[in-house]
Amino acid sequence: METLELRDPVYGTEAVGNKLENLVSEKIGIFVPMAETDMDHDVGVMFKYQARKGVLKCFGNDEASKPYLDSYFVKIDILKTLHSKYKSIGKGIKFDFVFIDRLDYMNLTGQTGIPTTAGKLLYFIATPIDNSDNPANEHYVIFNLDHDFVLENDMIDGSILENLVGNYKAEKAFTDMAAYSHPVVPTYHVYYTWDDIHDIFTETNSKGQLYDSLKFIPGEVIEFAVIVQHFKDTGYDFAEDDYKEAYLKHEKRLTILGMYMPDDKKEKEGYFDMGSLYP
Repeated sequence: METLELRDPVYGTEAVGNKLENLVSEKIGIFVPMAETDMDHDVGVMFKYQARKGVLKCFGNDEASKPYLDSYFVKIDILKTLHSKYKSIGKGIKFDFVFIDRLDYMNLTGQTGIPTTAGKLLYFIATPIDNSDNPANEHYVIFNLDHDFVLENDMIDGSILENLVGNYKAEKAFTDMAAYSHPVVPTYHVYYTWDDIHDIFTETNSKGQLYDSLKFIPGEVIEFAVIVQHFKDTGYDFAEDDYKEAYLKHEKRLTILGMYMPDDKKEKEGYFDMGSLYP
């Protein structure tokens, strides 16, 4: 696998990732209505648990002081608000991976009960992308808010974002991730199109009701051979080319998995991948 060339990102009108859904629709020769949901769950679980024994080890082994959270929440109404403001003037939205000081995190989100003693935390800042692939000058704090989101208030300026991204890239964890996934570089950000964001906030549960929020969980893109073997073992028909396109060049990289909340599945949660990984 070749190292990804670092260049100015080009954002498409369709995210390359987000392939946990549509991986499978039937067992070989036998239609199984719940197959897709089951496999979304299975692959999502593999991403999640591989991260715990793999890429998240780069952040340290002390559970009490790990510099990341087990999950990150966002109200779906926030995505609707951003979609309404930016859909007509841009392609989508990116989520920069950053490290934020503990005190700044509390001030920006309003959260005080942080379940780790770490001085800095992995976090994600949302920035809309225009039709020329340029980031907007507005950068939004949307995850884990303990208050109602307000466009004019829950934002930071570009210089602050630049510092937060710099913190992420300067952390030992980033260096360790680079060594872990070599020759593939660590993830800088993820990207989602506005059409995909629209699909997220119009998704309904088993009763036809809209979801209230999303929960995102750190995950790791597992090796292609593992996925292929899993599908062989279960007998499901696998959309191999789609998976290759989405993930083959991103093995061992950090990503984030989404879940609709409240989860209405009794036994198997449904996951979706957060979109295209960059660079």
